Amino acid sequence: MTVDQRLEFLLQSTESLHATVQQMTGQIQEHTKQLELDAANIRSLANIAAAHQTRIEDLESGKQS
Repeated sequence: MTVDQRLEFLLQSTESLHATVQQMTGQIQEHTKQLELDAANIRSLANIAAAHQTRIEDLESGKQS
């Protein structure tokens, strides 16, 4: 393999790696957005559960809302 062939191979490999990294970066950004949405939904559900728990405890102790 000549030096020019090696350089061409390295260039192709570098370009391929660059494309792969760009693709993975896009996927990571998509996953991050989805995780943030999921976390917000979980927090909302936790707030709803806490409100329901408080209401149940108030009803059980005879308090009226």
